[in-house]
Amino acid sequence: MGPSGQSARVRVRDPGRKQRILAAAAALGARRGFHAISMADIGAEAGIVGSGIYRHFGSKASILVAMLDQVMDRIADGGAEVMAAGGSDGFVLSELVRDHIATAIEHREVLAVYHREIHTLPEEDRRRLRRRQRHYLDDWVHVLAPLRRDLADSELRLAVHAAIGAIQSTLFFRSGLPEDRLAGLLEVMVHGCLGTAAVPPAPGADPAPGSASSPTGQLSLTTH
Repeated sequence: MGPSGQSARVRVRDPGRKQRILAAAAALGARRGFHAISMADIGAEAGIVGSGIYRHFGSKASILVAMLDQVMDRIADGGAEVMAAGGSDGFVLSELVRDHIATAIEHREVLAVYHREIHTLPEEDRRRLRRRQRHYLDDWVHVLAPLRRDLADSELRLAVHAAIGAIQSTLFFRSGLPEDRLAGLLEVMVHGCLGTAAVPPAPGADPAPGSASSPTGQLSLTTH
């Protein structure tokens, strides 16, 4: 067979296949629990037959690690971009809040798996992810401190954990609210936990519809 025949049989790797596997694992893991699904289940959900999934991941554990690394990258990178952009403490904190809410809504399934399964990871991976999580929360505490000088360090950390917990509540409680309404209510609740006021986005940046900083005004927690 000539060179042209050989090249015709060269397998072209689908660049989106790995991401489809991770998305399928997140969807199944959020619905059924990661421990209850198999590699075959994930492959079927992703539309990959046979052993094709093993070309990308050697085990279910490696899929879990990659999935949790990816969502932690999104959280950490988003926070780093907000911190690097700068602004007043109130503005930076508000941007951190908005970014985390957006991540929680967009990546709800992966984050749900993260919270349920991180304790099952190999110790080294678990410690690495926990360390990145602590560094991210430290940024919130650092920005909140000048705004809440009445709070001791332990109280600042309690407020930040309460705020993050309010956002994460949407991972396990399906309110049925439209995403813009959900984001706006969460923003109000998070700033309530922090004891701060939301600062609108920079001029030219459109706030999320229904957000606490939207031109339509503050969202009520009790009326629609």
